[in-house]
Amino acid sequence: MNKWDEIKKRLENLGGSVELMADGHKVKLRKVHNGKKIFVVVYVDDYQKGEWTRHEDGKPVHPEARFWRPVKRAAYRKKGYNQLKRAFGKKKADQMVTPQVIGFVPDFGTEGAVVAHLKKHFPDLEILDSETEFKK
Repeated sequence: MNKWDEIKKRLENLGGSVELMADGHKVKLRKVHNGKKIFVVVYVDDYQKGEWTRHEDGKPVHPEARFWRPVKRAAYRKKGYNQLKRAFGKKKADQMVTPQVIGFVPDFGTEGAVVAHLKKHFPDLEILDSETEFKK
C-alpha cells in the first residue's frame, strides 16, 4: 500500500486522523463534522491561524497556507456574461467571469480531495507514526 492510500484509509472514518511531515512542518489531518457536513480539517504545526487565509496574486502570503484549500471565485457570474460583454468588451468580460483565488481555508470536502492536493504540492511528504515525536 502506498502512502496516499494509507492517508485515505486512516481518514475514511469519522474521527480518523493522520500526522504528516512535509517541508519541515507537521501537518495533522482529521476527519470531523459540524452537525450537517463531514469534512477533513488541516492543522499546521498544531495551529490554524486566520491570518494564513490571505493571498497576494493567488499565492499564499504565509507558507503554512500552502497546505490549505485555495478558494476560487469569479467577480461576476457566467449568467450575466452577455451583458458584461456588451458593456465592457469580450476580453474584460472573460476576466470578470474567470474564477480567481480569493483566499485559503483549512478544510477539504473529502479525503480524496486532500490527498490530491498533497500529492500535487508535496509529493515527498512522509507519514509520521503515532509514537514519533515532532522534532525541529
